[in-house]
Amino acid sequence: MTAIFQRYADDETSDPRIPMPQRFLSTTVSHYPIDVLARHLEKYLVDPSSTHDRYPWAARFVMGMPVPTWSRGLEWNVGQQARFFTAVWSGADLGSYLTNDWCEPADTGRALADNSEILVDGQQRLHSLEEYFLDRLAVPDAQGQPRVWSELDNGERKRFLSTIFSHARVSSGDEVALRKTYDLCAQGVVPRSFDQRAVR
Repeated sequence: MTAIFQRYADDETSDPRIPMPQRFLSTTVSHYPIDVLARHLEKYLVDPSSTHDRYPWAARFVMGMPVPTWSRGLEWNVGQQARFFTAVWSGADLGSYLTNDWCEPADTGRALADNSEILVDGQQRLHSLEEYFLDRLAVPDAQGQPRVWSELDNGERKRFLSTIFSHARVSSGDEVALRKTYDLCAQGVVPRSFDQRAVR
């Protein structure tokens, strides 16, 4: 049987009352090197307490970015981290990580409102990067010898840091929409179990 495909119907006999799912939040994507994330981590490490003061509601911080309480925990094992770094060093497409740009001062003090500047998706990959940069994770070199970040020369560091890791962004104060977006991020790839979903 021959498959029939048409990008558009020849006539408008289709039923316009059949709505398909709509996006919850508009997303913009920028293609930045990993070096942007490394600089963000450097800035965070200079004064982590100041960052914690801005996001007192955060469950934790990954690469200096606040992670909301409704995000799943750190789940990746060493094998998953190793596969990610093989992809980075090989120049493979790393996909993207997603943050929320929305921010608003809280009622008092320096704190920002809940869900401001959060890491919505990409926590496992970014946490793996942080562990690597802080010498808590060794990655095999071309001969299979495990190497931590501080052992690499500047040429290899520059090659790694120049790898593109796309940054997707939304901007919303609507926690329900953010939770739904979070839940959709892994659908069809590694679906989150019910207890890992933000919307239950």
